[in-house]
Amino acid sequence: MRLGFVQKSAIWTAATVVALSGGAWLVLHDLVDAEPGEAERLLLMVHGISAYAILIAIGSLLPLHVRSGWHRRRKRWTGGSTLAMLVVLAITGLVLYYGGEATREPARWIHIAIGIACFALFPVHALLAATVRRSADSAISSRDGTAESRSRYASADAGRR
Repeated sequence: MRLGFVQKSAIWTAATVVALSGGAWLVLHDLVDAEPGEAERLLLMVHGISAYAILIAIGSLLPLHVRSGWHRRRKRWTGGSTLAMLVVLAITGLVLYYGGEATREPARWIHIAIGIACFALFPVHALLAATVRRSADSAISSRDGTAESRSRYASADAGRR
């Protein structure tokens, strides 16, 4: 099922912001040897807000887009995997925010690993949709062209009889 412009824009914008803010935080926190500062705090705040936005946007897809794709048996692997990863990211995000010290490190590394995997898989799901749509459109147009040419020949044959 094709998404509308507003839904598609909201999802891509939120996904881009959450990925960039998470990646930037990871670089500042783990790769740059500096004391935690205002930039890291701001990045985490933007990451959390955009994560809520993407959860709302993805939630808007459940009744129609996800359900329709599931019943049609289309892109179940990429769609289901992306959805499962988003659930794990939401849970680990909550554990990072509300959990104790004992759960912090494992949740952090799971969140980072799944976040990177989801960042890679989400565009694959969208690009597969575009590829499937293009091949379906070309199949329909070639089928319509064949049917049209057959009907032209049929009417020409009928005129000769």
